Amino acid sequence: MDKIGIILTSIERPLALHRCLESIIAVWQENWVLMIGLQDNYDSKSFEVVAEAIRLNPEKEIRVYDLEYDCGISVARNELINKAAMWGYKYVLLTADSITFDESMKDINRSLIVLDEGYYSLIGLPLIGRIGWEAKLDLVTNPERAFELDFIEKNVNEEVALVGDVTFNLWPCDIVRNFWIAKTDSIFKVPYDEQLIMAEHEDFFYRYKEAGYRVCCTNLCSGIYNKGTNTPEYDKIRDTNFRIGKQRLLNKYSLKRWVCYKHIERTRL
Repeated sequence: MDKIGIILTSIERPLALHRCLESIIAVWQENWVLMIGLQDNYDSKSFEVVAEAIRLNPEKEIRVYDLEYDCGISVARNELINKAAMWGYKYVLLTADSITFDESMKDINRSLIVLDEGYYSLIGLPLIGRIGWEAKLDLVTNPERAFELDFIEKNVNEEVALVGDVTFNLWPCDIVRNFWIAKTDSIFKVPYDEQLIMAEHEDFFYRYKEAGYRVCCTNLCSGIYNKGTNTPEYDKIRDTNFRIGKQRLLNKYSLKRWVCYKHIERTRL
């Protein structure tokens, strides 16, 4: 079976990372490779957390990459995606240290059939506890230049996939939350903009759409968003990087404002 490279980046959140790793290991599938990119200083407890996970699970393919401290989310993701492509992993699954896998993630291999059919290149996965973000995405000029999110209505326009004895729904969209599985070659061809150390989300999916790739979301399997307690170091890094990234995004597209919404009430459907 073709391998899935699980892309996990983390900085200054060892407790969240520990919880995340435990959940992934608990539902581990034989074709998974866990690729962990740490942006911490080398004396961080995050390295201890990963080392312990590797020690306790020698049969599982877990790889850790020591990235430049605070290199930014886009650089970190690109680094791991490039390695997944180099190692020949056909699929990548993007997650975060704030996400834990639930039991349904054991079914993730069923989604590969949809990707292999070729119409969709990326499938967004449900994230319990995190506001919905499955929408059509456009760059609009009225009334102001901004990314417009038109949240989809999940009780209409659904497609049904049957894999084995399991039926699940697919909904076409342009942008999903940062919990998705995709064909590696498509993500390799549309890398994250490394100038956007945060606030990279709309930019990536807009360029992915412009490159001709199709996105959908599914109810097949899900993760759980855990906000948790952040370290002061993490909060400082996040606040600074988001402010810088947002301004760079505004400048890149000459935006008057970042995003505007249509049907905001659909985010929780």
